[in-house]
Amino acid sequence: MQLLFSNLRGRRMAHQEDGDRHSQRPRLMVAHFMLGNTYPFTEKDWLATFDLASEAGLDGFALNLGPEEWQFSQALMAYDLLSSHSSGLKLFLSLDMNVNPSATSTDGDLLAEKVLRVLSEPAQLKWDGRPVLSSFSGHAVSFGGEGWKGWLNRLNARSETPVFFWPTFFMPPKEFIDLPYVDGTFAWNAAWSVGSLSDSWAQLINRPAGNHTISLEEDAPFLASDKPYMASASPLFFTHYGKTGQWAWDKNWIYRSDDLLYPTRLAELISLPTHQSPSIIQIISWNDYGESHYLSPILGAQPGSDHWTQNMSHIAFREMTHFFSLLWKGVPEIEAIGNDPRVYMWYRTHPSSIIVKDDEVGLPRNSEWAQDLINLFILLPPSTLEHKIVVKNEDKVHERSLKTGKPNLFTVGFKPGKVTFELVAGSAVLVAGEGKRILDEGEIEGYNYNMWSGSWRGD
Repeated sequence: MQLLFSNLRGRRMAHQEDGDRHSQRPRLMVAHFMLGNTYPFTEKDWLATFDLASEAGLDGFALNLGPEEWQFSQALMAYDLLSSHSSGLKLFLSLDMNVNPSATSTDGDLLAEKVLRVLSEPAQLKWDGRPVLSSFSGHAVSFGGEGWKGWLNRLNARSETPVFFWPTFFMPPKEFIDLPYVDGTFAWNAAWSVGSLSDSWAQLINRPAGNHTISLEEDAPFLASDKPYMASASPLFFTHYGKTGQWAWDKNWIYRSDDLLYPTRLAELISLPTHQSPSIIQIISWNDYGESHYLSPILGAQPGSDHWTQNMSHIAFREMTHFFSLLWKGVPEIEAIGNDPRVYMWYRTHPSSIIVKDDEVGLPRNSEWAQDLINLFILLPPSTLEHKIVVKNEDKVHERSLKTGKPNLFTVGFKPGKVTFELVAGSAVLVAGEGKRILDEGEIEGYNYNMWSGSWRGD
């Protein structure tokens, strides 16, 4: 991992003088936002969300819009509040075509009316001077037989400025890139080691993920295209829905997430030369609690996910996002590290081999791919003192030497029991902390492959 960050520094210096079209554009980082979890949101909740997103270094949200009218009302509130908010955050709609009706021309008309309502809002994100519109899935929508091409033609005829259509479609990359009505591409599944970007959402339910570390292989055809590319990154993936009851979505699996997935993915994207770089990075997600990849504190309504999100803070992922956002936007690494030592830690809170007999949903698919690891990301300002971290996990002690003036990433194995650490410089303890206790068989009531995270800062 140290080599990865060394490459990042070298490549950034090498391509600072690139004069291609990418270097003239803003480098944006946005997050996917589930309007479906905002039913009880008030103005206060939205303002708190904007403040947190700004602190995390984000430039905006992709608002995942379902068919309920209250979702659109919440979107309008967000647009309105941002028009006078100091953060400068921008918004764009991501039409969730897994749930929005799309069979008839009337379905298309209803969606178009919503889109047209926000395109001229001050908070609307624009690319090349055109308002951005996205879609989650739905490459084969009908809209009464006209499909996306006809729908977009009719939408643009009514819009002051044609939209910049930037969807994520689950189809072979070349077919996706070659669609004439698509202005920019977004590969959702590349955030994890999924294995095939052409898999539909239904196929992923039956055959999810791949048991290997993350790479840029799935991004390659999009990065080589002339069309702007929005790259995805995500801290983890775990969902645990059964086949019966109120939340009978039959989604019960993990993606491989234990081995420093999030910082590795972001560092790899940032390390690319400018002329091969994505235009935008979209974090999946800000508040999708049902799939466990949220950056936000729990706020709003949960879709039956309380069991695996309660007391499972993701503060480390949110604060790490700020560091990587600075690098993405060209801030030198030494400045992004800052003057205070910081320790970020994240891990699951029970071993992957555990058996829970009373869990009605059952063992998640691919649970054997999970690794019993404590993940650490440590930022240290330059110093002449020797630094080390000592991690204690029950009767195990792990000690690692650290480099100052650069990021440190590593993992150590875990077992059930207490987790503590000390960050030491010379003979002085700079930071000490205690993580969430790792539970053993018999101590839990249901499987939970979500991760707890913690954040500590020294003086």
